Amino acid sequence: MLLITSLLGSIIGFFVCYQTVAKMHHVNNPIRMRVCMLNSMSLAFIFAMLIELTTGSKSLAVIIPVVTVCLPMVLMMKPFNVLDVVESCIANLMSVSMSVMLIGMVDHGVIWAIQCVLVLIEIMLYVVVLRKVRIL
Repeated sequence: MLLITSLLGSIIGFFVCYQTVAKMHHVNNPIRMRVCMLNSMSLAFIFAMLIELTTGSKSLAVIIPVVTVCLPMVLMMKPFNVLDVVESCIANLMSVSMSVMLIGMVDHGVIWAIQCVLVLIEIMLYVVVLRKVRIL
């Protein structure tokens, strides 16, 4: 269940991330940044769990999600702002760290409940992105 939920959440999260970067250029910056920040935090958590469950490596579960989730955020920033980059990296690192730490410490039912809530958040963010793109 954890693996399937992580995979589903990661797919939705990456889709929301790249749709936000690709199609929301005309949306004002605060809304775009809020969608990206919320998505990157939930995506980092779910994706780190997917990496750890499939590879068994906590190191890869930290490195891969931080790079793959932070990179689109940094590329999206126009104009480039160092404070936003630092904020994004810290938020992602905290989400990834919490995800990696939970496996082995908490019952799998609790982790699955957290994942289900995060998948629901990803779906709601997808709806927001679709609505913002259609309005334009």
